[in-house]
Amino acid sequence: MKKYATLFLFMAFNTGFAQFGQQPPFTLDLQPATDVSLPGLHSFAFAEYGTKWLFVGGRTNGLHGMSSNDGFPLQYANNNIVVIDTLTWQTYYGSLAALPDTIADPLRSTNMQYYQDGDYLYMIGGFGWDSTQSRYVTFSTLTAIRVDSVVNAVMNAAPVGPHIRQIRDTNLTVCGGELNKLGNDYYLLFGHDFQGRYTDPPTPLFTQEYCNQVKRFTIADDGVNLAVQNYTAFTDTVNYHRRDLNVSPVVLPGGAFALGAYGGVFQYDVNLPYREPITVSSSGVSVNTAYQQAMSHYTCALIPIFDTLYEDMYVTFLGGISLYDYNPVSQTVTLDSLVPFISDITTLARRANGTVEEAVLPLQLSGLLGANAKFIYSSYQWTFPNDVIDFWRLPAQRTHIGYMFGGIRATGTNLLPS
Repeated sequence: MKKYATLFLFMAFNTGFAQFGQQPPFTLDLQPATDVSLPGLHSFAFAEYGTKWLFVGGRTNGLHGMSSNDGFPLQYANNNIVVIDTLTWQTYYGSLAALPDTIADPLRSTNMQYYQDGDYLYMIGGFGWDSTQSRYVTFSTLTAIRVDSVVNAVMNAAPVGPHIRQIRDTNLTVCGGELNKLGNDYYLLFGHDFQGRYTDPPTPLFTQEYCNQVKRFTIADDGVNLAVQNYTAFTDTVNYHRRDLNVSPVVLPGGAFALGAYGGVFQYDVNLPYREPITVSSSGVSVNTAYQQAMSHYTCALIPIFDTLYEDMYVTFLGGISLYDYNPVSQTVTLDSLVPFISDITTLARRANGTVEEAVLPLQLSGLLGANAKFIYSSYQWTFPNDVIDFWRLPAQRTHIGYMFGGIRATGTNLLPS
């Protein structure tokens, strides 16, 4: 067991200014949870049922290795469905070993796309070991997990199999993308299809194909039958060539819900992230070529907040991996082409007039944290239906808004053990 890596996040109102852009109208305060031992996980799928947290898949080690022998070792795949009771902070484990490998293998994968829709957690794709083919693959599965039933089964050491259904669809052969929902439509953003052992020489030992797409579809689910319907894809080989990015629910001026996509890797001709923010709405996809995001380009914990009075949208990124790093001593932002782990907390603001700016918050994480971590709300009483915090519904005082759970703790900024 590892020391519980979750941080309590508190919010208070603020009117100050940052060194690089205007400070948001709030401040953050982070406190580590102590005296609790819980599993270390990252790159997982997450759902919740009341005060219970549910984790599926992901990794139990840190950053993947860079050679053919240590890329994604099987022993560090998460072989359990994990339930955490946040009232007692007790952890329960449900082994996947009793499930058929065809069902269990995708549940052991990493960087799958997922979304909780009411009682069901939907998981798509993911990268991991396929026991049938005896090789690493990107899975083409859609898995439906009945959250309350699986939570209760794990906590009572009962079989989880009756509460899990799975189908396959080649359009869903994706890892490293993001899944979200607008209205009745699901949106599968970007990602790639990686087949074979990581870092082995190219074809035929591995192949990698970026999706270069935003995929839109509906899921038909009557509790027994599961199907993907109304599938369509929007392709852009220049701007959608991304994976391992941040995608956040956002609110647009006027109140419409949309998705904001930030960062992602890698560019065609250089191992650097993309920096142009993308907005996905029911009316289409738009790329903001007028702004170059400076910080947190790789999947990390994030907090979305909308100001209904001024119609400003704030997305706060907690650490992660970044093209730029802020030095609080010299108060300078420095480019690092190796794209390091960072401890910075930054807020990207989209103003009502469409302009975008970033602010480095005066608070830093206690280490090189945040990459592949998850922000989990402590309460939804202040959120819109799309889980964006409604700023003016927050109490005008220090308020506990949630937790940062899991992720990678790096020991150095660039490719050191984690």
